Amino acid sequence: MGLRLDLRQIVYVLSDALDLVGVDDVFHGKRVAYMARRAGQALGLDEASLDDLFHAGLFHDCGVSSTREHIDIETSPDWAGDDSHCVRGEALVASFKPLAHLAPVIRWHHRHAFALEALDLPLKTRQMANLVYLADRVDVLLTQAHVEDVLLARAPVLEVVRQYRGTRFLPDVTDAFLEVAAHEAFWLTLDAGALGPYLGRLARGHADQEISIADLRQLSEVFATIVDAKSPFTAEHSLRVTAVARRLAQGAGLGDERRGLVEVAALLHDIGKLRVPDDILEKPGALDGTERMRVTRHAFDTWQILSRIDGFEEVARWAAYHHEWVRGGGYPFGLIGAELSPEARLVAVADVFQALRQDRPYRGRMPLAGALGHIDAMVSDGKLDGDFVLSLHRDIDECEAAATGG
Repeated sequence: MGLRLDLRQIVYVLSDALDLVGVDDVFHGKRVAYMARRAGQALGLDEASLDDLFHAGLFHDCGVSSTREHIDIETSPDWAGDDSHCVRGEALVASFKPLAHLAPVIRWHHRHAFALEALDLPLKTRQMANLVYLADRVDVLLTQAHVEDVLLARAPVLEVVRQYRGTRFLPDVTDAFLEVAAHEAFWLTLDAGALGPYLGRLARGHADQEISIADLRQLSEVFATIVDAKSPFTAEHSLRVTAVARRLAQGAGLGDERRGLVEVAALLHDIGKLRVPDDILEKPGALDGTERMRVTRHAFDTWQILSRIDGFEEVARWAAYHHEWVRGGGYPFGLIGAELSPEARLVAVADVFQALRQDRPYRGRMPLAGALGHIDAMVSDGKLDGDFVLSLHRDIDECEAAATGG
């Protein structure tokens, strides 16, 4: 049981979510992947290793969920960075079997060259980790340069790279980077208008492969964990919405594959929320108009990411429509009635119920009776699907345990 999907494309597209943590700087991971892979070519790595380096670059900051931590890492005067996000990233990548072999690269991607050489690691792992590190620091230097044309920053950035050859950067890694960085096209490709198409072509064109629902769910759970780690008030939200959705899908009699895909949609429904600044998610009072707008766009960002995966459009709709209302008037698309599939309606009910049963910065956890009353009122107002809410009532003990972990 599985889907005909391009795993490489899925990994590439979902990496967009990691870049959203930067809020305004949404290409950091892609620029690192590009620079590391180009330098890896000059270093003489084989194609399989270059593919691994590409994925490692995309995923190198998967241990970062909060905008505060992203800013700290990107502006830290200590080039060794914060090791904690490397440890978290290692664990996340290790949990997804197709990429688990890259866990050591993620773990050591902020380690200086002299420290890397003291570790009992294969040469290629040291090289790949250091390539990601060098590309990451170069991108930070470019961001801090605040120049309109990247070519204006080239000379001072290269001077810094040369300065740390043999201390922070391995000599062979440094030399490989300097070789590719000698050409203007290398730097001009970092522009968003050129980088997107370049990497998009690199991420496509591979034969589709059978991907099991279990593997797809495993990868989705990695991203759900990243989303849920963004704030203490979203801890385990995606995972628990998925548990509730599983109960509702079972009650609806969905087959194994359909139910598995509903779980994938539930895991990924808030992936766009990584773009919402931490202080908005954690604000103890009512949001103002601008803050509300920043939150509202998260469902659209979820759609923008997931709909770019070929063959995944249906699941993307189930995930992104979780704030649409049956009678219309929801967001961000304003859909109505038959435009909302049963699966999308199911995810919406699971999302609302779990959110009500979880502490939020502006309110405490709503008591069960109050939460059910609130949901029933939403049915009366034409916002939620009555059939799935009825299923929630019928299976309330199990759904409550799923929503709260109790």
